[in-house]
Amino acid sequence: MELDSSRSGGQNGTTRGGSAPARRNAVGIRAAVVALFVGLGVAAVLAGAGSLVFSDSLAILLLLVELGLLAGVVLYLAASGCRVSEALRLRRVPPGTYVLAVKLGLALLLANAAATALLGPPVYDIELGTLRLWERLAFAVAVVLVAPIAEESIFRGLLQGALESRLRPWLAISVTAVPFALMHGPQPAVFFFLWSLPVGWVAWRTQSVRPVIVVHAINNLVGAVGLFLAGRIDPDSLEASAGVPWLAIFLLLVVVLWSVRLCQRLGEIVAGETRIGMDSYGRARGGENHGRH
Repeated sequence: MELDSSRSGGQNGTTRGGSAPARRNAVGIRAAVVALFVGLGVAAVLAGAGSLVFSDSLAILLLLVELGLLAGVVLYLAASGCRVSEALRLRRVPPGTYVLAVKLGLALLLANAAATALLGPPVYDIELGTLRLWERLAFAVAVVLVAPIAEESIFRGLLQGALESRLRPWLAISVTAVPFALMHGPQPAVFFFLWSLPVGWVAWRTQSVRPVIVVHAINNLVGAVGLFLAGRIDPDSLEASAGVPWLAIFLLLVVVLWSVRLCQRLGEIVAGETRIGMDSYGRARGGENHGRH
């Protein structure tokens, strides 16, 4: 396993310049890319096998793809002797971080609504109104639970963490946002790229994907509910909403300002926890100077 600790900040728990907690045992870029392709391979195998049994269920196939992607990455990292929780940045964070993550998730939902008003609703290949109950449950689990954990752990945890060891944080965040956006399809790619920027910043600032999993889950939860109700919404009403771009633009400006403030507040929380002696797992450092006189 290719490891990189070139930018770790020693004993004080901060990176160079004191702007974020130190990375420990960061996986190298090459290893991260290989792990990603292994995950894609396992996802393809599971999806192929699943199509033989559930040939008419896109919901089940979606669940299998997400599970396969995460399983393949985890298996590769474990087989390479890497500590999986470290590589995927599944670190504890201060409790207050989750409150801000919820607020950021709500802010990005408003951004989603504004983008829909400007560009129209995205096109989906799956019609949820025709799904059976068990398929709806599988879809909900895949979208609301498995996808946020898998995608954030792999993209913001593994890939972005590897890029941060070689690139400046803003560049690592931007590069990671590209494959994440393209994975969601060409039509909404620009939106998901922009959506990824504050999410990536949170992952870098906290050195953890736990808060961004919450953000992602909130976004997917509301989106899934909207898709389940889509059959009851008149498409003409969605088209009519595109006639008020000034309102959508104003909403986007509000969201940008709100998101910036939430990110600033989150940074203050992380900095405060570092000052009072919390490690990168959110635990109080104890015993380091115990017994010294």
